[in-house]
Amino acid sequence: MKAAGLNLEIFSGGGTGTYDMMHKVKGFTDVQIGSYQFMDCQYLAIGGSKNEKEYDDFEPSLTVLSTIINSNYPGRLVTDSGAKALTLNQPTARTIGEPGFKYNAGSDEYGVVTFDQATKTYKVGDKLELIVPHCDPVVNLYDVMYGIRNGKVESILPILGRGKSQ
Repeated sequence: MKAAGLNLEIFSGGGTGTYDMMHKVKGFTDVQIGSYQFMDCQYLAIGGSKNEKEYDDFEPSLTVLSTIINSNYPGRLVTDSGAKALTLNQPTARTIGEPGFKYNAGSDEYGVVTFDQATKTYKVGDKLELIVPHCDPVVNLYDVMYGIRNGKVESILPILGRGKSQ
């Protein structure tokens, strides 16, 4: 790059998944991390330098609150959060507090949870908190983001990019 005459005052790249190794690249001056503040199921699945099974350097903070709309069948719940709420189905969303739940946003409007065991009995109207499959495309699906601390809404942030994708 130097031989081509490019300005190397700022040599930037990498990302959240490589933040802890980019300092080893000679001349590197800036790491483009961003997803660390939210995390998602894609990042959790890549594994990290300290934990090969799951990338756990940062905790997930971006979630979608889903409502159960059908609980009539054993081992299965239907929710109101499909692909339009989560954007991707691979990797699947994770249900906080229910490690045995398998989430499938198989249709645009609805998600299906299957499980062998649950920590409690669920009924229509109950909420599930889902870690999103991929944080980048999910954010601008919503008008606002709720900042929650200790179980209480502390701030409501408008999503200024909402509706701006073309």
